[in-house]
Amino acid sequence: MIWIKKLSFAPLFLLILALLIFLLKPLFSSTDLIFSLSMSSLIQFILISTLILIVSFLFSLFATLSQDWRLLIPTGLVASIFPLVFFNPGLGLVLSVGIFVSILLTFLTLEGRLKSYLTFEPSSILGPSIRHLSTFLVIIISVTYFFSINQSIQENGFEIPDSLIETALKLTPQSQSELAELDREVKPTPPPLTAEQIELLKQNPQLLQQYGIDPNLLDSLNQQPSDEKESPNTTQQLLKQTLKDQFQKMIDPYLGLIPLFLAGLFFLTLLSITSFLNLLIYPLLWIIFYILEKTRYIRFEIEQRPVKKMVI
Repeated sequence: MIWIKKLSFAPLFLLILALLIFLLKPLFSSTDLIFSLSMSSLIQFILISTLILIVSFLFSLFATLSQDWRLLIPTGLVASIFPLVFFNPGLGLVLSVGIFVSILLTFLTLEGRLKSYLTFEPSSILGPSIRHLSTFLVIIISVTYFFSINQSIQENGFEIPDSLIETALKLTPQSQSELAELDREVKPTPPPLTAEQIELLKQNPQLLQQYGIDPNLLDSLNQQPSDEKESPNTTQQLLKQTLKDQFQKMIDPYLGLIPLFLAGLFFLTLLSITSFLNLLIYPLLWIIFYILEKTRYIRFEIEQRPVKKMVI
């Protein structure tokens, strides 16, 4: 029975870790999440950060209840296998070794606090270990992202995402007059005929017949051409392509630094969200251990120890 209690949080820890690694795989081959400013990207970052925090929380609970290297090392080895399943051997090995080392370092620091505390306070004993492990995981994930995106850029090059260009256009909107002026520069059109000129030509159809023009075409001159209706879209596409080309020329000399920049941005984003979510750990620890105590899953013993004092 005691072994079941010690291992009770291990399967849940491994399950959430496997889910986290599975969700990371599509992110490592794309830069859209980094450059996108949409709500869906923010939600995705929050989801990844939440899973990192849950993994750290569950491992700390498991390590606290087991306090046994014979249980921790096999669990860590199983956890380190997941990256090898979902990623290619190179990236999987980096992530696998990083996870295993992070688990060992976290347990070393947690074991020291578990052997030296006087009064059991979950927030002061487990809180630092949860923060440390979540930070280790963010670092390892960011390093793996760097290797992944660096390989992708070397093989396929780097292109400014359309989402970034669209965001830039939204932040610098053009007026209708500017768009119309640019459209005239792109596609010049002859000056339109006035209504009086059209009426005069209708009254003298022989003038059109001399030049081989069908008089029935005069009826269509009052209608707006379909190309003119589509000119705003054409202008918008031109602005988008022009801005994209300018950005591309600016970053081409620094192409080798782009993976490092993207990994740094990825790291700062994950670390910021994870640090903010860490504030929820302390009330959650109190609730969990309160439930464990009330259900008699664990119990606390009050000890009285002799104290040695110097008296003169």
